[in-house]
Amino acid sequence: MKYLLALLFLVALTSQAEPYYPILSKTEVDGLRRQIGRSAPDTNRVKLLLQLSNDLSSRYYYMQKPDTIAVCIRQAQALSNTLHYAGGQIDSDYALGYLLRKDPGGREAVLRALARSQQQHDQRREAIGWYLLSETYEKSMALHPQRIRYFEQAIRLFGAVRDQVQEARVLRELADAYLMQGKPARAREELLRSLALYKAAGYRKQHSSLDLLAATNDALGNYKDALQYALAAVASAKRSQDTLLLCTYYMRVGAVYQQFDEREKILQYYRLALRSAEANHYSQTALGLTSTIARILLAKNQPQAALALILAKSKAYPPQDDYARLAVAQGLVSCYLRTKQYDLATAHCQQIESYLKSKNVVDNTRVLHGAYLTLGACYLATKQYAKARSYLTKSLAAGQVVLTRNSLAHACLLLYKVDSAQGNLPSAIAYYKRYKAINDSIFSEKNSKQMAALQVQFDTEKREQSIALLTKQNQVQQLTIGQRELQRNAMLGGAALLVLVLGLGYNRYRLKQRSAHLLEQKQHALEAQQAQTSRKNEELEQVLREKDQLLGERQELLVEKDWMLKEIHHRVKNNLQVVSSLLATQSRHLLDPQAMAAIRESQNRVQVMALLHQKLYQTDNIGRVNMAEYSREIVTYLVQSFDRQQSVQTKLELAPIELETTVATPLGLIINEAVTNALKHAFPPPRRGTLTVGLACLAPQHYQLTISDDGVGLPPGFDLKRSRSLGMVIIKGLSRQIDGQLTMSTADGVCLSLQFDTSKKPVYAEAVA
Repeated sequence: MKYLLALLFLVALTSQAEPYYPILSKTEVDGLRRQIGRSAPDTNRVKLLLQLSNDLSSRYYYMQKPDTIAVCIRQAQALSNTLHYAGGQIDSDYALGYLLRKDPGGREAVLRALARSQQQHDQRREAIGWYLLSETYEKSMALHPQRIRYFEQAIRLFGAVRDQVQEARVLRELADAYLMQGKPARAREELLRSLALYKAAGYRKQHSSLDLLAATNDALGNYKDALQYALAAVASAKRSQDTLLLCTYYMRVGAVYQQFDEREKILQYYRLALRSAEANHYSQTALGLTSTIARILLAKNQPQAALALILAKSKAYPPQDDYARLAVAQGLVSCYLRTKQYDLATAHCQQIESYLKSKNVVDNTRVLHGAYLTLGACYLATKQYAKARSYLTKSLAAGQVVLTRNSLAHACLLLYKVDSAQGNLPSAIAYYKRYKAINDSIFSEKNSKQMAALQVQFDTEKREQSIALLTKQNQVQQLTIGQRELQRNAMLGGAALLVLVLGLGYNRYRLKQRSAHLLEQKQHALEAQQAQTSRKNEELEQVLREKDQLLGERQELLVEKDWMLKEIHHRVKNNLQVVSSLLATQSRHLLDPQAMAAIRESQNRVQVMALLHQKLYQTDNIGRVNMAEYSREIVTYLVQSFDRQQSVQTKLELAPIELETTVATPLGLIINEAVTNALKHAFPPPRRGTLTVGLACLAPQHYQLTISDDGVGLPPGFDLKRSRSLGMVIIKGLSRQIDGQLTMSTADGVCLSLQFDTSKKPVYAEAVA
């Protein structure tokens, strides 16, 4: 368990970098791509391309970058040069530097854009340049002072342009640099400033700063605060649905729980970190977390579970480099040693020895220290003492460089066992003494931290008790003062109440006298008012009798008026029937087919108006017409008139609508003309078909009339606006009269549609022809 705690302690002192450009949601990225596809080649397109490239660079911050990013940046650069857009040129170089931040070309691009920003006196872009310049340097101890200077320049400039969010973000990176320099107290100051700026700006994604604040308090030994900040970072990331670094925040919680030696909590949060890494497709991070969880399971004496986990995850996420392969091999060796499968452990030790020859691994002292320690433990278990001594000695030397005391103590203990097995007792005793010394120093430091934590807790409780005591004393004093004030107020209140009672008694006497006088006056006034009311009631009854008489006379006049209007409509209908009969008689003396057709069409128009007047004198509501019945009678009459009952099927879709006669008349004529045209031209014999007439209410006082057929359609080149046929002229004129919108379509026959609004008065000034 001590060796495991040493590995977890390394996590507690590190922090994942937060991408400078926030990652967009899938919906935002899709919208961004659509905008780019529709945008013109202008400065807005440059901004959209750079926004997309920076989002992709952040999205693949820890992974292999796709070629799409470089393509977007090159397009933005080319368009900025064409437009002579200085801001776009600067931002394109920054985007390139952000993409290639660990390559020399990335630093050159940032320096070029930084110089141009200074020439343009653009403080905000200059601030971005100083921050991105710090990103082009490795986070090594030697380069921390230089990176800190860049951060301070960026913070000053972001403060000058009042960009609180960016200032807070750079303060967070500055705190990270101070923490890696071994200055956790200074790091905590900068982080608290960062959180204050985030709060002032209303920025809710504070989890990265909270996570680093947890690491800082862990380094200071404030484990309770560290745990609170670590849990707050997890909650903030979940609340804002920003899961990019959620696995890191879970790891932080697990690392802090090691200080409380709560193994179940450590295992719980590292498993949550593993699930988060898998959800975000961080395969190599998931593989590293697998090795850590396996070591926790080994510490809990569950070697079979640890072995199964490593084998399953290494198969699901094959290692991509020697670091990952080395970590997997070390985990397998530890599991095989615990399950006493020494042959398999030895085989994987040989793999570790081959990985140690890689240049990347050789340059990493911390990795070498752990690998040598694993090899030494394996060869000690298989009684290959010479190899065990060699690797443990190398591990001890490397451990003194990276200063991991827990693993140093473990190496000394293993060397003690090697020397004891070979009978080299003086050396064994020396290593054991060294092991005890290191272990005692760790124990003392841990006790010191615990004592300090207890002292802080004691001081806090003592301060809280003092505050509680002072609060109680204050409450007693306030209670005493309150009682005295209550007694004084009671005496004053009693005196005031006595005066009030006396005053009320005298006032009641005066009121009684005044009320008697007023009552007498009111009685006289009431008698006068009753007499006046009686006179007014008599006058009102006379007025009501006269009103009833007038209403009766008016009702008789209204009945007589309705009868006269019905008689007028009846006579008009009869006259129109006479006209229709005269036209029919005239048509029997004509031989010209065109003249006969014109007479018949005129006869149909007269019949339509006659039907309207018939409806008016047959209904109780003289001023309105039931359009469903009226339209049905018009269509039925026309089909019978043209003798098309067998070849044309009618389909009526008529809503129960009543309209004023001023609208019903032109609508009836429009239906007559449209149906007549359809019956004459849409179905030449022997063609059969369907004629559809529809009337629907689209909205209050807004209606649509449709007349369609599935006949032969209009002749080629027909234009509704240029048509001068009599029927179309009548239809267009009547449509304008009721201010309707007339449209015609020719898909699968002919469909005539008229939308009109009855709230508008019909226009009679315009002639139909």
